[in-house]
Amino acid sequence: MSGDSPIALITGASSGFGEATARLLAANGCRLAIGARRAERLEALASELSQKHGREVFWGRVDARDTASVQSFVDSAAAKLGGINVVVANAGLASGLHKIWEIPDEDMESMLRTNVEGVVKTIRAALPHVRKSGWGHIFFIGSTAGHQAYEGGGVYSASKHGIKALAHTLRLELCGEPIRVTSIDPGMAETEFALVRLKDPGRAKALYQGINPLTGADIAECIRWCLELPAHVNIDEMIVKCRDQASHTMAKVNRR
Repeated sequence: MSGDSPIALITGASSGFGEATARLLAANGCRLAIGARRAERLEALASELSQKHGREVFWGRVDARDTASVQSFVDSAAAKLGGINVVVANAGLASGLHKIWEIPDEDMESMLRTNVEGVVKTIRAALPHVRKSGWGHIFFIGSTAGHQAYEGGGVYSASKHGIKALAHTLRLELCGEPIRVTSIDPGMAETEFALVRLKDPGRAKALYQGINPLTGADIAECIRWCLELPAHVNIDEMIVKCRDQASHTMAKVNRR
């Protein structure tokens, strides 16, 4: 990583991939700006990481779907920490397992607005600060669903195909600038994702029964590795699955 203490901004940092990434980057010398909608979790995480690593951690409540909320969070973080080098646009969710003709507006709009619009708004707000800092790395959090659709996941898959398109486009548009662009595309990972989607702890647990899935820490390690490569090396796209998942969907999964 360039510089002594890169400044990393992470959305969706109150749990899952975002929280794990915050923990790992803080341990590896980054100063952090962490945002999410659950302010109480962020405050506790910021306090813990600041005390543990002796570095300032800025936190703020942010709704990635709301332009003003995103802009305020990003600008406040940059002002407090002195800039932004790394952006992990992690805020995202899945809601339900509806067939396309059955999906309620609430679930459809929640996924599209958070997973696509929220990512655009985060990058749009952060990029001027990254450019001003002199170097940067933008991380998208995609999914294997962005490579292969599946029944019951049409809108979610569409949102993650959208992330793939955004990452590819930004890579083209930033070519020639000292800013890297990477999409990390996980498969089955046991976080709060399934619980949010299914709203049933039993069904969420059963999804990973008999397999050894990815964890948030695994994805955080992928981000750290990409970030710490020499500055001329750009990992455009990283598809990450646990060993027990051979296909992009659950069509080929080894259960013990």
